[in-house]
Amino acid sequence: MKSVAEILDQKGAMVLCLDQNESVFDAISLMADVNIGAVLVKKQNAIAGIFTERDYLQKVALRSRASRDTALLEVMTSPVITASPDDTIQQCLETMTNCRCRHLPVVGNGELLGILSIGDLVKSLLDDKQAEIDQLSHYIAGSY
Repeated sequence: MKSVAEILDQKGAMVLCLDQNESVFDAISLMADVNIGAVLVKKQNAIAGIFTERDYLQKVALRSRASRDTALLEVMTSPVITASPDDTIQQCLETMTNCRCRHLPVVGNGELLGILSIGDLVKSLLDDKQAEIDQLSHYIAGSY
């Protein structure tokens, strides 16, 4: 089973971040532009929180708050639950299940290394299973 570091190597380490004082409108515009479900929120250079589609629905839309007038600081989820580069897919899935979250920033030695979504983890699991099936098929067919 792959580690988080291996998945990030394949996926890439780009993480979109916004300052905690930027507006919810800025966040949802960015999320829509790049088709992602979450952005990290920073205070100076430190991770202050995460803002997700769920945060928007529950803390902004359902409370009739104005996206342009609401700072991310007011509605982000904090503290942020993170993963380590040495964690396995299984550990990350367990964390996501227990915390009911769909995104895990990856932090190693105090540095932000990337972010994983539940989709990234499922894709990696499916790729591993397909490779195993292919290997077994070659073995059975005698072409190993």
